[in-house]
Amino acid sequence: MRSFGGPPDLSAIKASYMISLKADLSTLEGLQSEVDFGFAEPRTYEELRRLAHVQAGNAATFGFSALGDAARAVDIQLSEAHGPSQTLPPLIATWRSELQTACQSQ
Repeated sequence: MRSFGGPPDLSAIKASYMISLKADLSTLEGLQSEVDFGFAEPRTYEELRRLAHVQAGNAATFGFSALGDAARAVDIQLSEAHGPSQTLPPLIATWRSELQTACQSQ
């Protein structure tokens, strides 16, 4: 419990965020496989963009600016292309790497 006027205790919120990052990593790995092996459908790209958009907005709040930047790059690419492109797989790989790093940082 915090005292009046003191800074809020964000440790519980960050702990919850770290748990959600691990779930996001699992989701991203599955979506990345669909893209890499040519099984991606429109919903694959929609889910990738949704996940990227959320991470781009939240990551820096918890000190993961590189993760936010990588997710933002995927979000931008998918908002422009709305589907497969030559540049998407390396952007996803970078995002996944940053997400793995963030998950291991706790």
